[in-house]
Amino acid sequence: MDCKNCEASLNSKINYCPLCGAKIVRKRITLKNLWHDISLQFFNLENNLLKTFLHLFIQPEAVIYGYISGTRKKYITVIQYLAISLTLLGLQLFILNKFYPDFLNFQFIGYDEYLAMYPKESRLKTEEVMTNYFNFINEYQSLVYVIGIPFTAFITYLAFVKEKLLNFAEHIVLNTYITAQYVAFSFFTYLTFAILNLDINILTTLSLLVFVFYYGFVFYKIYKLSVATIILRFMLSLVIICAIFLLFFIAGIITTIVYLKFFK
Repeated sequence: MDCKNCEASLNSKINYCPLCGAKIVRKRITLKNLWHDISLQFFNLENNLLKTFLHLFIQPEAVIYGYISGTRKKYITVIQYLAISLTLLGLQLFILNKFYPDFLNFQFIGYDEYLAMYPKESRLKTEEVMTNYFNFINEYQSLVYVIGIPFTAFITYLAFVKEKLLNFAEHIVLNTYITAQYVAFSFFTYLTFAILNLDINILTTLSLLVFVFYYGFVFYKIYKLSVATIILRFMLSLVIICAIFLLFFIAGIITTIVYLKFFK
């Protein structure tokens, strides 16, 4: 008998491959054992998914630093957890667009005052641009989250480089877990606000505050630094972000000038 995953020779009496750890499946799939696998993975209180979700709130260092240090069986791995959270995000957007389409008509506080700054003839055009922008963010949220992970990882790596605890790749793992947890948590909060017909502006404000607080909490638990030090490092992160955006802005201006001077 050979393992169907790694093709190693197996003893007929064992239930797991000693080489790759895969479960030995001897029976054909039926509705009964299919449901058993699904319930075991998603609804059992002892399953890794629920444990990962809860422990990322209670003791995030156990999940994140555990994965970094080699503990890969106790919790959902970082890529799996990101995939699950993005699946929930897709389901969330489908439900909201299908049953609560008006809920996603987000307008930031002071939106009307912002539009009033423009002349009447260009106001409609500006409103159209802003609407297209919000629609793009909603439609490509998954891509925005994924692209943002290495960027935020680079920022936090620079801000905490003095401690020499985590390298850049490990900061990617850390930021991926944080992003996935935020997305998974948002699945429940957004649907709750939509069902109760609450203001999305309140939700976005609360979500931002929760996200910032949770970010600081995770780094506090991972790095074991004082609260004051964590706050200072996050202020440093903001400075780094502003510096990066300034560099991109200057590069954009230079590129535009070169294009207009030599290619236009």
